[in-house]
Amino acid sequence: MIENNICLLTDSYKITHHYFYPKGTEKIYSYLENRTGAEFNKTIFYGLQYILKKYLVGDIVTEEKVEEANEIMKVHLGDGIFNYDDWMYIARELDGKLPIEIKAVPEGTPVNVSNVLMTVENTDKRCFWLTNYLEPLLQQVWYPSTVATLSAEVKKLCDFYLDVTGSSKDNLPFMLHDFGYRGASSTESAKLCSSAHLLSFAGTDTLVALTVPPNYYNTPEIEGFSVQATEHSVMTSQGPDNELNQAINVVRSAHDGVLSMVIDSYDYKNFLRNACFDGYQLNSEIKKFLDRKEGNKIVFRPDSGEPVSTTLDCLEIIEKGFGTHLNNKGYKIFNANVGVLWGDGLNYHKIRDILFGIKAHDWAAENLIFGMGGGLHSDVTRDTQRTAFKCSAQYRDGKWFDIFKKPLDNSKKSKKGRLKLLYDGRNFKTVPIDSPGEDILRTVFKDGELLIDDNFNDIKSRTMRYNLYPVQ
Repeated sequence: MIENNICLLTDSYKITHHYFYPKGTEKIYSYLENRTGAEFNKTIFYGLQYILKKYLVGDIVTEEKVEEANEIMKVHLGDGIFNYDDWMYIARELDGKLPIEIKAVPEGTPVNVSNVLMTVENTDKRCFWLTNYLEPLLQQVWYPSTVATLSAEVKKLCDFYLDVTGSSKDNLPFMLHDFGYRGASSTESAKLCSSAHLLSFAGTDTLVALTVPPNYYNTPEIEGFSVQATEHSVMTSQGPDNELNQAINVVRSAHDGVLSMVIDSYDYKNFLRNACFDGYQLNSEIKKFLDRKEGNKIVFRPDSGEPVSTTLDCLEIIEKGFGTHLNNKGYKIFNANVGVLWGDGLNYHKIRDILFGIKAHDWAAENLIFGMGGGLHSDVTRDTQRTAFKCSAQYRDGKWFDIFKKPLDNSKKSKKGRLKLLYDGRNFKTVPIDSPGEDILRTVFKDGELLIDDNFNDIKSRTMRYNLYPVQ
């Protein structure tokens, strides 16, 4: 089979819709929004340019693809159901380019829920059926948008606790690290997710994310960074009786910079006592590493246990060994360049609980770093931000008709008519297309061509622009 055959990148039932719409239909207009009831009250729109470049730009409809799809559909749905003639019309008469216009909010923009983010309509009346045929592919923008939103909200949370505990914000861009490649559903989802994370944070271990900014967003610079770190295969290499010898070997072998050490292979409390208390060889080697070059840092990573209590345990043991001082707001900061990284089983709510817990025990938030894997890559769904793609207008017999749904579940009521998005400097508002005011939505794709080719760094700057991270 042909890879990424556009004729097959849809739901099976949508292939039947071309003969279900009313006679005389010439245009179908649909939009994307995040419905009321989303987990976060804003969504950062991101990932459409990737989808367009990878799947929709150019002469993507060929006679070979149409023939293949027709043969598959004869078996899958039945003979004569696939819209063979219209697909061949696109391949032959439109040079394989999709007669579709897509408008969208600039990527990276945080938009209040219940507002239009993207609109789609056909530009050739023969292809009215194509608008919602593309829904499954286009709506996959929910995933990078939701991850971008989650990371931004975690950054907002970290920023708040750094502020209230009088902490330095120098390390804020690295306060949440992406550990999720192994937990992703595919390499494509991993790189999309982690590139969305990089809009707010600079730390990732998902290397494939580094390909997205240069390949899809015109930014050749490396946008994500990491540090040297151990895992259990390293720390358990010499067995439980020689764990500390192996830890010494790691510290002696480490290059200058940050070294992250997993400490719960056996007993994290015993490990920390040896690492932090005077008189132990591991402590001596750690001090040598810290003194070797300014900026060298050791991060201790407990990888199991109840997050709040275990984090507090680690902070208190390290304090006994290395000592602390109080900042100008009365919160404790380690005297040595050491810290704690919690990276097990995290989500937004657990990060909030840990930050609240350490604050309640007079610890500055700057002592802590987080890592998130599955919580970032696979704990989000389309329902997290309640992403929906709905038809709101149809043109037939020379007239536009408002189309909408209004079920008993009022939160699923859809919008009517053709739409535009306004921004007054503080809030977004979705209004009818003929309303006064400048439309924030931009035409990004039309008739097979990408009309806006955005830069990753510009997208990052937009995530900060609309007062996303106010000091609370």
